[in-house]
Amino acid sequence: MKKYVPFVLSFLLLAACNETNNNTTADQDSGADTKSNEVETTNSPNNDETDSNQPAGKTATAEDFQSIIPSNWDVNMPTDFPVSKDSYLTAITTTNNNVITFNFYETPSKLAINDNAIKQSGTYTGQLTITKYDSKELASEEIDQTIFDSGQAVDLGHEITGYQDGGAGSLFTSWNEGRWAIIARSLTEKAEESLNTAKETVEFLETNMLPIPKDYGSLHVDTEQTGTMAKWQKENYLYTMTDFGEDTLPWIVKFK
Repeated sequence: MKKYVPFVLSFLLLAACNETNNNTTADQDSGADTKSNEVETTNSPNNDETDSNQPAGKTATAEDFQSIIPSNWDVNMPTDFPVSKDSYLTAITTTNNNVITFNFYETPSKLAINDNAIKQSGTYTGQLTITKYDSKELASEEIDQTIFDSGQAVDLGHEITGYQDGGAGSLFTSWNEGRWAIIARSLTEKAEESLNTAKETVEFLETNMLPIPKDYGSLHVDTEQTGTMAKWQKENYLYTMTDFGEDTLPWIVKFK
């Protein structure tokens, strides 16, 4: 409401009015800032479109990935996943009964988990699935537990012996490290690549430790990268990594 002040009012009254107006303006500016912050923090994906309980307005950090895991699950997500220079890591997640899936993406700017813009601006990195079974025996049934000791023996370095065997147009170099069953595969016509990939894997694992499975783990390294996959169990939890290609090893060694 406008107020008209007679010209004959004293200077002191005018000064008081000016001070009141200034305070009112400051309050309005403060209200505008508050509203701006509210809009910024509520810019999050529709919860109906995802199965995540991710709070609105948060950037994807290591803590965010852990927040997707139910609090009663004995699962700890790594805090130092590898990411390309000048990129940020985020994920689209789904939860279905006792299965949690992370589809990881690298994005040029920080985006919250399950943000609607991830697929448009991000580059798909790979998929991690964590499944909770009723027992560790059921989880172990999903993993290759072969002890490799047949085929043509080959030296993989570091006192590790691999065994080569072929079939269906492929050559496999297989070996065990602890409770891990590891296979390097190549096309038959690229037989040397299978051995080289196996040796490179052994060399990498000399200074980078695979997660200790309880009780079993299997790693399939494909020279063509399309079939590279890792599975390991921690009691009744099964971890499965697919689609990471040549980044499978740098990712898997982040798990404990």
